[in-house]
Amino acid sequence: MLRATLLGTAVLLTLSGCARISESRLNPFNWFGSSTEAAVTEPAERRPLVPESRRNVEVDGRILVDSITSLNVDRAPSGAIVRVVGVAPTQGFFNAELVNRGVENGVLILEFRAQAPNRLEVPGTTRSRQISAAYVIDSIDLSGIRTVRVQAATNARTSGR
Repeated sequence: MLRATLLGTAVLLTLSGCARISESRLNPFNWFGSSTEAAVTEPAERRPLVPESRRNVEVDGRILVDSITSLNVDRAPSGAIVRVVGVAPTQGFFNAELVNRGVENGVLILEFRAQAPNRLEVPGTTRSRQISAAYVIDSIDLSGIRTVRVQAATNARTSGR
């Protein structure tokens, strides 16, 4: 009983000390203060966060998959999911992705790319060279798309509404 009373008293004393700290600079919630409205700067006065001379250009070193064996476009609550299975030239391909190349006349064009292995790989059977990837189309973009076209090195597949 004495232990519970001492613990309760210690908690109450600690909480009563918080009243003084709530307005002080020791409280992390007071470090930046409240927000205020600021004037909008003109576009000519805005400077980019990264200068033009320091922009990095990302080069995609992946190659097109040899061929596409199946293409499925499934409806989802947020839009649609494009699932593709393709065959790589050899075993060991990885980091597969459907790369968006844009929409032309209601046709979404995707390229099926994968990273080639670093070492020499054996050709193997067709089943051992299969690789798959998926791409999500949100409902806003889906409203302007009638057909999905996925391109590989030797063939392409399309799926329309």
